[in-house]
Amino acid sequence: MCGSTSLAVGEPPRDVKLRLRYHRDSEMTLNAPVALNLIGGGPAHTNRSLLVYGVFDETNTHVQWRARHQFPTLRNHDVQKYGLRRHFSIADRRHGAIAADFGENPYGYGSASACPGALPPLDFGPVATTDRAVFDVGTLPLSASESPAVCARSTVTDAQGGTFDAVALARKNPRVRPAFPVLRSPITENTPVKFMLSPCRRTISPPHYAMQEQRLFLEDAPEICIDGWTAPGFADELAAQFRTRIDQVRMQGRDMVLVLGFHHDDTTGRLGTVLEEALQKVLPFERDKSSPRVTGAFVFDSVVHAVGRPELRRLVLWCPPNFSVDDLDEVPAGASSRCPAVPEIPDIQLGPFRFNQIPILTSRAQYLRFIGKYSETQAGRMRSMSFRAPEHTPLSDNIPAGEFGTATFYNNELLTAEPGDAFSYCPQADTRKIVFRTPLTPAPAGLELLAELHQAAPQPAYALGLLWDFPFLLKAQYESYLAGAATAYSFTVPFGIVSSNEETWAGELWTTGEFPVGDILAQCTRFCDHPTFDASVIYNVQTLFRDAYRTQCYRPVFPRPDDGGFPHDP
Repeated sequence: MCGSTSLAVGEPPRDVKLRLRYHRDSEMTLNAPVALNLIGGGPAHTNRSLLVYGVFDETNTHVQWRARHQFPTLRNHDVQKYGLRRHFSIADRRHGAIAADFGENPYGYGSASACPGALPPLDFGPVATTDRAVFDVGTLPLSASESPAVCARSTVTDAQGGTFDAVALARKNPRVRPAFPVLRSPITENTPVKFMLSPCRRTISPPHYAMQEQRLFLEDAPEICIDGWTAPGFADELAAQFRTRIDQVRMQGRDMVLVLGFHHDDTTGRLGTVLEEALQKVLPFERDKSSPRVTGAFVFDSVVHAVGRPELRRLVLWCPPNFSVDDLDEVPAGASSRCPAVPEIPDIQLGPFRFNQIPILTSRAQYLRFIGKYSETQAGRMRSMSFRAPEHTPLSDNIPAGEFGTATFYNNELLTAEPGDAFSYCPQADTRKIVFRTPLTPAPAGLELLAELHQAAPQPAYALGLLWDFPFLLKAQYESYLAGAATAYSFTVPFGIVSSNEETWAGELWTTGEFPVGDILAQCTRFCDHPTFDASVIYNVQTLFRDAYRTQCYRPVFPRPDDGGFPHDP
């Protein structure tokens, strides 16, 4: 009931019927449906019911020769399922460059009358099979390593009882490697350089002062009196004290973060502007130094303050959050913040409160309102606080990126390429914020643009760097006393995140010093205009590496001599 046959006819039939007989001499018969396919004369690659082509294994040293059925209304697998078997053999192999019209004839079957005699021969014996595929009997020699293809004479039995000879080609797989092995940037814990800035001649709020002191562990920190902050040159005096202490701590050999408790009652914003001026005189010059350096500053203010100097926005994390209400109970669940505390356990339960209702880093008004309604005990305590940042080498180069970010190019790490190379970018793997630049494009760009750029305007080298959405990461542990029980949890305070509901990749970025590039960007160095295998071992004869993989992952799986020899080739 299931089968096929191939017949040679002189004229196209008007109709074909098929009757199945139980036995040659039996009168029991069954009329069967017929799927008639007529194949006329013409080029071998379009007008033969079977074509032969070759593919390579992963090493590009072993050729698998394949037969593919071509019927107008039947797929390759269907014909095989119906039981049609065709014998084919391979002989007279040669290797080298083959001139063929692969556009109209993607497999190259019958593209020439014979393999060019000028090509070096391969001393392989003949191979023949009635299966769909068979690996060749030999291994390509080293002298054939740069040859893009193998040409052979294929012989196929045809419907007339004879044979049909045609050229069969095997093109090598694109030679692909990781574009760059790994970027290394040690992430180290920074030393906090602490100060408490507050009035010395008057008292504002002892409970709030004690909270700020406890949150930042400023009990032993030097105190800077800010009573005369309106005097000319006050910002210079502040900056001088910061620099003196920084130079003392620098002798320890570790990067630093300037940690400032800022206790005051100025609501005009002018005092905050004076502190900004002092930080402007210190931080930008420290940022571009090689380690040990000051990576940035963390300011815990008494009131909400928005940093006005654009350059400082990349270097200073200024808290508390910019909530518009003094009662934390009224803070919306998705409220945005310039000082977002992001819990490391997203679904943490904190008694009757949401995470952003806990007075971790709050303004004076918010804190006093909270302890007035509840208690200082329920306001909780900071258990630990640390700052992490990437080390800088003497050759590091910082380039501003966006409102907060900085792209850092470290030790002249270069990805080199030839004009004929091609790249495959894998979006799924790019979670590490790796960037590149060239002399023609000095602004940092994401790796997703490199393949297109190289295709349009090839460059000999691409400098690689890392994009940091913030200069340092604040990690802390906090303990809350809610509903009669103590709850300890960890959180981070990153830049570039404005809501505690937003997803942050800070945890992964700041816990490793190695950033693999090869699983994100692959580089083809030879045979980039050849067809490719995909992850399901399908040979996509019209999918050329250069065109198809600029914006998708290249994860091929190749045929192997021990895989049974039956290709996935629908």
